[in-house]
Amino acid sequence: MNRSLLERAKEFLSKHEADISKDQFFVIDEDVLLRTVEIAKIEKDDSVLEVGPGLGFLTEELAKRTKKVVAIEIDERFKPYLDKLPENVKVIYEDAYKFLNDKKERWQILPITKTVSNIPYSQAQNMLHNYTNISWYRGDLVWLAPTSVVDKVNKEPILGAYFKARVVEVVPKSAFYPQPNTTSAIMYFQRIPDPKQTGDFEIYFRRWLYNHEYLKVKNALREGIIASAKDLKKVTVTKNQARELIAKLKIPQEDLEKLANNINPTYYFEIPQRLQKWFAKLK
Repeated sequence: MNRSLLERAKEFLSKHEADISKDQFFVIDEDVLLRTVEIAKIEKDDSVLEVGPGLGFLTEELAKRTKKVVAIEIDERFKPYLDKLPENVKVIYEDAYKFLNDKKERWQILPITKTVSNIPYSQAQNMLHNYTNISWYRGDLVWLAPTSVVDKVNKEPILGAYFKARVVEVVPKSAFYPQPNTTSAIMYFQRIPDPKQTGDFEIYFRRWLYNHEYLKVKNALREGIIASAKDLKKVTVTKNQARELIAKLKIPQEDLEKLANNINPTYYFEIPQRLQKWFAKLK
């Protein structure tokens, strides 16, 4: 353990109370920081995005290895500490979730080639939605986060259609100050390839439902059936054919009339699976 990191964390906490609601657990083990950077395979030409830099311990290690680091921090109490970071670090004091969802704001940090963070724990799953169906960042992610996030993401109908999460290395609670209640890990979120390239019907359809949440379920299913046949098999399916197929699914009418953003989460898995035989026979 590098005592200087612990001392710096204690110095901050002697002046400010840790905001547990923002998951302010500072990594004080230098080896954990170095391993996180190694796992991310940071190179000199990378532009790295970090969410929640806090006192900048991880940011410092990133800045040593690449030309540009963009760090987004919601708590301006860290400003006196983050202002001392190297010149190749740009710190933005904003709510990261809102910032990354705002196209007008986001343009100022592009391009981004890697993203590495000791992510605010309670925001991990929600924050991952910023990296799903977007054009500004298509790479993988390396995060320090609770180990429970891996199973949650892999089993989640939306996020699991974009990422395969895995624990690379469990991190002891003693690596943090103050110590979190949960077990943490360095984890890798590998982006699932574009299903238009791989022909993966289930992934395609789950993404389709997510990206068409503004439609009624019946319409999202109809258009998804037509689009998947065209995009993955180069086959034309008519609206009437799609409606007949939906009828065979025997989905309750009240569910079909709902907006897709209110869809029963199990449908993300069940509907593509039930359509697999139809899809396999398409020619």
